[in-house]
Amino acid sequence: MRQHKIKKYTIHILAIPAIKAEIFDISVSKCAIIACTERDNENLKLFPDKQRCVVPFADVEDPEYYLAIKGAHARAIIKFLRQLPDEVTDLYICCSKGGSRSPAVAAAVLRMSGRDDKVVWENPYYVPNRLVYQVICREFGLFAPDWYVKHLVELNRQCYLESVKNSNTGKYERWQIID
Repeated sequence: MRQHKIKKYTIHILAIPAIKAEIFDISVSKCAIIACTERDNENLKLFPDKQRCVVPFADVEDPEYYLAIKGAHARAIIKFLRQLPDEVTDLYICCSKGGSRSPAVAAAVLRMSGRDDKVVWENPYYVPNRLVYQVICREFGLFAPDWYVKHLVELNRQCYLESVKNSNTGKYERWQIID
């Protein structure tokens, strides 16, 4: 059963070590964070408790691995997004390096808010974790069969190959802001 869309946020995809007070161009009270990490990090404490969701899963694509994302992690993310205060406008989605788990969560959040997630899949500097994306989408009630996710992974691979062919690698900061 399809659930109601979540609010649209400005999404910031970045690595947890990049979270520092000086990066914020708006009040932290208007920001929230989803951190995909199994490690404690002081940087996350910049966010108030109600605006911080730490989900401890590893960057693996084997659902049988003991630290792989599970439905409970996805439900925690969805519940967190539904309970955010109205004044929150910016959502920081982070993992250890900002290249796999956080882009996958960001793509799922975009879809949950009724937006196009191709901005993530077509970024050649990300390799979104397909399992993370699929579990979150399915828990929210979004269409995400294996063949569709494989199509997105192939789209991402083609964008990377095109970037290499055009000598564009290394000319782009991986961290991205999606309005």
